[in-house]
Amino acid sequence: MDAKKMSETIKTKRLAKKVTLAEVAKAVGKSPTYVAAALTGNHRLTVDEAKKTGELLELDAETVGALTRFPVRTDFPITTDPFKYRLLEIIGVYGDALREMANEMFGDGIMSAIDFTVDMEKVTGDHGEDRCKITLNGKWLEYKRF
Repeated sequence: MDAKKMSETIKTKRLAKKVTLAEVAKAVGKSPTYVAAALTGNHRLTVDEAKKTGELLELDAETVGALTRFPVRTDFPITTDPFKYRLLEIIGVYGDALREMANEMFGDGIMSAIDFTVDMEKVTGDHGEDRCKITLNGKWLEYKRF
Protein backbone atom coordinates (compact mmCIF):
# COMPACT_ATOMS: atom_id res chain seq x y z
CA MET A 1 0.00 0.00 0.00
CA ASP A 2 1.43 3.38 -0.96
CA ALA A 3 1.52 6.34 1.43
CA LYS A 4 -1.27 8.23 -0.34
CA LYS A 5 -3.69 5.31 -0.15
CA MET A 6 -2.69 4.66 3.46
CA SER A 7 -3.28 8.30 4.37
CA GLU A 8 -6.68 8.40 2.64
CA THR A 9 -7.77 5.14 4.29
CA ILE A 10 -6.74 6.31 7.74
CA LYS A 11 -8.35 9.74 7.37
CA THR A 12 -11.62 8.19 6.21
CA LYS A 13 -11.67 5.78 9.18
CA ARG A 14 -10.59 8.45 11.68
CA LEU A 15 -13.25 10.92 10.58
CA ALA A 16 -15.96 8.25 10.44
CA LYS A 17 -15.12 7.24 14.00
CA LYS A 18 -14.83 10.91 15.07
CA VAL A 19 -11.35 10.33 16.51
CA THR A 20 -9.10 13.40 16.72
CA LEU A 21 -5.40 13.44 15.99
CA ALA A 22 -4.82 14.27 19.66
CA GLU A 23 -6.72 11.11 20.65
CA VAL A 24 -4.61 8.96 18.32
CA ALA A 25 -1.46 10.61 19.71
CA LYS A 26 -2.54 9.89 23.28
CA ALA A 27 -3.20 6.25 22.41
CA VAL A 28 0.30 5.79 20.97
CA GLY A 29 2.15 8.06 23.42
CA LYS A 30 3.55 10.54 20.87
CA SER A 31 2.96 14.21 20.11
CA PRO A 32 -0.06 15.04 17.92
CA THR A 33 2.22 16.68 15.33
CA TYR A 34 4.39 13.57 15.00
CA VAL A 35 1.38 11.27 14.80
CA ALA A 36 -0.38 13.48 12.25
CA ALA A 37 2.80 13.38 10.12
CA ALA A 38 2.89 9.57 10.44
CA LEU A 39 -0.75 9.26 9.44
CA THR A 40 -0.05 11.32 6.31
CA GLY A 41 2.95 9.14 5.39
CA ASN A 42 5.73 11.55 6.38
CA HIS A 43 6.91 9.67 9.49
CA ARG A 44 6.63 6.09 10.58
CA LEU A 45 5.34 4.42 13.70
CA THR A 46 6.84 1.50 15.57
CA VAL A 47 5.06 -1.84 15.22
CA ASP A 48 3.49 -1.34 18.67
CA GLU A 49 2.37 2.24 17.88
CA ALA A 50 0.92 1.15 14.53
CA LYS A 51 -0.93 -1.72 16.24
CA LYS A 52 -2.46 0.70 18.80
CA THR A 53 -3.48 3.02 15.97
CA GLY A 54 -4.98 0.09 14.08
CA GLU A 55 -6.99 -1.03 17.10
CA LEU A 56 -8.26 2.48 17.79
CA LEU A 57 -9.29 3.13 14.18
CA GLU A 58 -10.15 -0.49 13.26
CA LEU A 59 -7.62 -0.57 10.41
CA ASP A 60 -6.84 -3.63 8.33
CA ALA A 61 -3.45 -5.35 8.59
CA GLU A 62 -2.16 -3.84 5.33
CA THR A 63 -2.84 -0.28 6.52
CA VAL A 64 -1.31 -0.97 9.94
CA GLY A 65 1.78 -2.38 8.24
CA ALA A 66 2.06 0.67 5.99
CA LEU A 67 2.34 2.89 9.08
CA THR A 68 5.65 1.21 9.95
CA ARG A 69 7.36 1.69 6.57
CA PHE A 70 10.14 4.18 6.00
CA PRO A 71 8.64 7.29 4.37
CA VAL A 72 9.82 8.68 1.06
CA ARG A 73 9.70 12.44 1.50
CA THR A 74 9.70 13.98 -1.95
CA ASP A 75 6.77 16.41 -1.90
CA PHE A 76 8.82 19.59 -1.49
CA PRO A 77 11.34 21.57 -3.53
CA ILE A 78 15.08 21.30 -3.08
CA THR A 79 17.44 24.22 -2.58
CA THR A 80 21.21 24.25 -2.22
CA ASP A 81 21.24 26.50 0.88
CA PRO A 82 21.27 24.12 3.88
CA PHE A 83 19.27 26.38 6.21
CA LYS A 84 16.52 26.96 3.64
CA TYR A 85 16.56 23.29 2.69
CA ARG A 86 15.86 22.28 6.28
CA LEU A 87 12.97 24.75 6.52
CA LEU A 88 11.51 23.30 3.30
CA GLU A 89 12.09 19.79 4.65
CA ILE A 90 10.16 20.69 7.82
CA ILE A 91 7.20 21.87 5.74
CA GLY A 92 7.51 18.80 3.51
CA VAL A 93 7.47 16.42 6.48
CA TYR A 94 5.05 18.26 8.78
CA GLY A 95 3.00 20.45 6.40
CA ASP A 96 0.14 17.99 5.91
CA ALA A 97 0.13 17.17 9.61
CA LEU A 98 0.05 20.82 10.64
CA ARG A 99 -2.77 21.52 8.16
CA GLU A 100 -4.81 18.61 9.57
CA MET A 101 -4.23 19.83 13.12
CA ALA A 102 -5.09 23.44 12.22
CA ASN A 103 -8.32 22.34 10.55
CA GLU A 104 -9.28 20.37 13.66
CA MET A 105 -8.50 23.32 15.94
CA PHE A 106 -9.77 26.25 13.87
CA GLY A 107 -11.94 24.92 11.03
CA ASP A 108 -11.51 25.37 7.28
CA GLY A 109 -9.04 28.17 6.68
CA ILE A 110 -5.43 29.24 6.47
CA MET A 111 -2.83 31.00 8.58
CA SER A 112 -2.20 34.51 7.32
CA ALA A 113 1.23 35.38 5.99
CA ILE A 114 0.13 39.04 5.93
CA ASP A 115 -1.05 39.45 9.55
CA PHE A 116 1.92 37.40 10.70
CA THR A 117 5.06 37.45 12.79
CA VAL A 118 8.02 35.10 12.92
CA ASP A 119 10.50 34.96 15.77
CA MET A 120 13.70 33.03 16.26
CA GLU A 121 15.48 32.50 19.51
CA LYS A 122 18.42 30.56 20.79
CA VAL A 123 17.44 28.15 23.55
CA THR A 124 19.33 25.51 25.49
CA GLY A 125 18.36 21.87 25.07
CA ASP A 126 18.05 19.19 27.73
CA HIS A 127 21.71 18.22 27.32
CA GLY A 128 23.11 21.76 27.22
CA GLU A 129 23.19 21.94 23.41
CA ASP A 130 22.26 25.06 21.44
CA ARG A 131 18.85 24.84 19.79
CA CYS A 132 17.04 27.07 17.29
CA LYS A 133 13.41 27.84 18.18
CA ILE A 134 11.28 29.37 15.42
CA THR A 135 7.76 30.57 16.19
CA LEU A 136 5.31 31.27 13.37
CA ASN A 137 2.35 33.36 14.52
CA GLY A 138 -0.35 34.17 11.97
CA LYS A 139 -3.96 35.28 12.19
CA TRP A 140 -6.39 32.48 11.31
CA LEU A 141 -8.43 33.28 8.23
CA GLU A 142 -11.54 31.20 7.63
CA TYR A 143 -12.50 30.51 4.06
CA LYS A 144 -15.58 32.50 3.08
CA ARG A 145 -18.72 30.49 2.45
CA PHE A 146 -21.03 31.84 -0.21
